[in-house]
Parts: sequence; structure tokens; C-alpha cells
Amino acid sequence: MVEIRPKKSRKPESESRTAQLGWETAEILLACPVVVRLYLWGPPGVGKTWFAYHRGGSERGVYAITCTPESVASELRGHFMPQPGGGFEWHDGPVVRALREGALLVINEITHASDDVFSFLHPILEYPETARVTLPSNETVRPAPGFRCIATANVSPDELPPALRDRFDAVLELRGPHPEALAQLSEPLREVARRGFALDGGRSVSLRAWLALDRLRHVLGLERACAVVCGPERGAQIHDAIVLAGGC
Repeated sequence: MVEIRPKKSRKPESESRTAQLGWETAEILLACPVVVRLYLWGPPGVGKTWFAYHRGGSERGVYAITCTPESVASELRGHFMPQPGGGFEWHDGPVVRALREGALLVINEITHASDDVFSFLHPILEYPETARVTLPSNETVRPAPGFRCIATANVSPDELPPALRDRFDAVLELRGPHPEALAQLSEPLREVARRGFALDGGRSVSLRAWLALDRLRHVLGLERACAVVCGPERGAQIHDAIVLAGGC
């Protein structure tokens, strides 16, 4: 497993360049056919899931799951369903469908998964030559050519069980917003948002929040939109920063 962590810097300009290099590296990893299992991590709202869907998607489709402590493996594997005429028929879950079809599997918030899900993912994320899962129907499913998995999280893979962490071909930390996602913001929100990502986690605003703010300001006005999206206190600070940057 190769882990790539950007060097930290106190300078906002360096942070911006580091973030840009991080996403450039992510593009290279996705273009590399030997990278089948990729782990992306960083602060909420920088565009990790957006990137996985829009850059990692294949012609064979994308299957996405979001892990919680209550998730059970059967939701991902599949289950038998009763038929109108009697009897039961097996229905694949999203993970098994991705394996069969050679599609992209996106696992969001993988570090929040339950032990049951972790155990299920172990054989799924093996090397293509050995990855397989045996269903309750006694059928064994192996990954079709083209299968790939991208996992996203807000924390490093150190939070995963060691055996599962070792299954990823590459691990990449992404601290700044994706350039294309950031470009969707209108000026001067874009510049204020870019500078804001250099702040510590407690003061930064996610890219999702910035996009929502940009949409709502046309409906509520800038000041009220800032308060609704970011809260009264933080919203007032963001409003003042936008006005100082040129207003809207």
C-alpha cells in the first residue's frame, strides 16, 4: 500500500498548491489501471465523493454505499425475497452487483462501518486474483474485469482494522477543495472559500456549505443566507469577509 500525505505548511499559498497537487495525484491514480482499491481521506466537504462519482465512474456504472455503525453485511451482500408464486429468489446487494458487472464501488464513510461490514469487505478487497464472496445461495462471485473500489473517509485508514487497511493499493490525503468544484462558486465567494480552507477544521466551511450559500443568496440575500447556512456567529464573519472581498 502506498500512502501519500501532503506536507503541511502554515502559508495559505502553499496550502493551495498542496491541495492542487493532491487532486492532480488523485487523477493520476484513477488513470492507473493497477490501482484497483483507492482510499481518499480529508476534511468533510472538499469533494471526495464528488470526485469518486465523476472521475472514477466507469461505463459499467457506479454503486455507492454509506457506512454507519448500524450497517449490516446483508444489506451489501443481498438477500432472498419471497416470490408471488411461492418460493424465494436471490437478489444481489450493491457490492455483489458491482463485482458481477465490473463496475465502480464507492464506499463512503468506511471508517464508520460495523465489524460485520468490515468482515464482509475483507474478501471483497483482496487482490483481483483472490477476491471473491460466497453467497447464501452457495454461488461464489468473483470481480469481473473493470471492478474498482474507492473508499472515502474524514480520517486516515489507521482507524480501520489493520488487515483491511492493508488491502488498499494507495491512500491519498486531500485537504483542499477540488478545483473544478470550487470553480462552480461565483466570485468573490470563490476567493473567500479558497482562503477559508487554509483555516483549521473548527473554523473552515465545507464546500457543500459554500455551494448552498451561493444558491441561497439569490433567494434570501447574502447576509441572511450566510446566517442560515453557517449559523449566526460564523455566518456574520463570512458575510463580512465576502463584503470585504468585493461583495455580491
